[in-house]
Amino acid sequence: MNANPSLDYPSPRDIHQWFSACQPEESKLRERILVVDDENGPRQSLRMLLNDEYEVLLASDVSDAVKVLQEDEVSLIITDIRMPQQSGVDLLRTVKETWPDIQVILLTGYAHLDTAMKAVEYGAFVYLEKPFDNEMMLKYVRAGLEKGRQERERRIMEHLAIEANRFETLGRLVSGMMHDMGTPLSVIGSQIEMIMNNMNREDIMDRLSTMHSQVKHCSDMVRCAMNFLRHDSQGSAPLSLNSVAEMCLEVARPVTRNLSIRVVTDFTAEMGSCMGDLVLVRQALLNLITNACHAMTGQAEPRELKLNTWVEDGCALFSVEDTGPGVPVEHRERIFDTFFTTKGEMGTGLGLSVVRNVMRRHKGSVTLVESPGRGAKFVLRFPLATTEDVLHLFRQAQKDQTWGGSEGTPPRNGHV
Repeated sequence: MNANPSLDYPSPRDIHQWFSACQPEESKLRERILVVDDENGPRQSLRMLLNDEYEVLLASDVSDAVKVLQEDEVSLIITDIRMPQQSGVDLLRTVKETWPDIQVILLTGYAHLDTAMKAVEYGAFVYLEKPFDNEMMLKYVRAGLEKGRQERERRIMEHLAIEANRFETLGRLVSGMMHDMGTPLSVIGSQIEMIMNNMNREDIMDRLSTMHSQVKHCSDMVRCAMNFLRHDSQGSAPLSLNSVAEMCLEVARPVTRNLSIRVVTDFTAEMGSCMGDLVLVRQALLNLITNACHAMTGQAEPRELKLNTWVEDGCALFSVEDTGPGVPVEHRERIFDTFFTTKGEMGTGLGLSVVRNVMRRHKGSVTLVESPGRGAKFVLRFPLATTEDVLHLFRQAQKDQTWGGSEGTPPRNGHV
């Protein structure tokens, strides 16, 4: 799907092509497995074991492995841990950050607890000691390939849900903007009519000034909408949770104004930065804000929306609280499920599930806080960016330049 928003939903053909890309077919090449080891003997042994069922690619170190991954579509990696310069754990971390759907099997002849813990932390599929049983290796290879297929399908479905949710948000944004434009356009029209009825009015400059201010008001609304649509996903980068919250409030202003909702904010000044994808984080915050507003539709006052940010236990937190009817007890276990909605035909059931998936991608969480009275309160928790996060981002940027900029970033096995 194009990064720029479009008014067309993905066609069945698009969806079929996406799924075909991650479904092995007999007509396609055999699935590729990359074997990484600094010793030729173990590389050749694994090649002979796997060659009957799979296409096997070989690399002697981490840098060679990365070059292979840039050029070829690989479904699974088997790597030794102890290698010169960079280890198999280093390769595992790079793979999970750049090609997260590829499963990695780690091999070692010297098992250590700290290495095993890092393998689990970085997401290794399995950690095996040498020598290994051939049948057991083949079993793990088949299981790893199957898990990789499932991960790609899940990621595609999450991507489609987020895109559909963006279309939904776009519709609300345009609807609110069109409604709000009615007032300034009406003012401009009445001013023009008054001038046309009497071209020699003494207050003509005042009338023109009024029209100019209303045109600026319309331009500001269009600019706000375009800023929302213009941002394309650029991956993880340091961001300010306060700035994202203020941006979302500006986008949601037509909704809060039309529903006469009083907005109360309490943003902690010294928040620090989070590592995140601006487009996804903004979508998560905006979903919670618009859901809270819609929960108060049609009810008598008070209609109040409270937004807070604060820091707690090394995390940046954002909360949205409304004075609506709250979430019924029987629905609290299901509200984050995809397609679950309490709005009937008016709801898509994507809003909160998208929030949950976005927070998972950012190693954070979303929680519905128990409320003693009316209303609902949702809390997002983001890990604060560390010095290591920033240094890693800097090193990744240097790698991108080495690969030829963003255009050189590996396209085949990258993020969906």
